[in-house]
Amino acid sequence: MDLRGRFERRVCQQVVVGVPVCIAAGPNRRQAPIQGDVQRPLDLWFYGGAASTETGHIEYLLGDETKAVGGAPASALSITIEFPSGCRVMLQQDTCPIDYL
Repeated sequence: MDLRGRFERRVCQQVVVGVPVCIAAGPNRRQAPIQGDVQRPLDLWFYGGAASTETGHIEYLLGDETKAVGGAPASALSITIEFPSGCRVMLQQDTCPIDYL
């Protein structure tokens, strides 16, 4: 096992956190692409990316070709992020105590 190599290939935390922040904010959401947007047949566009709504999930494509898939509607948070490098990160909620809310 090349532990040092694995640490060197680890995805930067700030880059990972930026993805859900971008898709949650969805700045300047619109129903049609404008100049500079991803030019693909999708369902909505926003500054920094676009999205397609599928049964049970939403697929996001960000401007740098990062892809994210989020469960929707879902009772727990679940986002899988795939970076252009091929690295994949999963953000998964596994519990939420009833008295927390």
